[in-house]
Amino acid sequence: MIPKLFKQEAGFTLVELLVTTAVLAMLFGIVSLTLHGVGSDAQTEVCAVEYHIVQSAIELYLTENPGVALTAGTDTTISNGDGQFADYLRGTTDGLYSWTTDGVLTAGTCPAPVSSPPWGCGTAP
Repeated sequence: MIPKLFKQEAGFTLVELLVTTAVLAMLFGIVSLTLHGVGSDAQTEVCAVEYHIVQSAIELYLTENPGVALTAGTDTTISNGDGQFADYLRGTTDGLYSWTTDGVLTAGTCPAPVSSPPWGCGTAP
């Protein structure tokens, strides 16, 4: 007598494969909708933090240099040694900032606009 080589074939049926694929597609859709916009939210937060860092640098400059007038101005990419209060910044900023002689930031756009920024801080947060 000849023995059967394949008594019972093991494997997945077409229905099982389709159901698994559908479940994975639904999970991928849910995850992608959940993560949508996370990058832009982080970029906006970075901009707001940089705005506050620049404001703090101005306040430190005014505190350590009493009686010295701050020149009002607008500047992009403020870096160390660039301007009166730039030495109080650790690195180069990415935004466009305007400040008054009183040391108040009146506007900030981050990053500095080339033509029109995809996002920005707007005015003081």
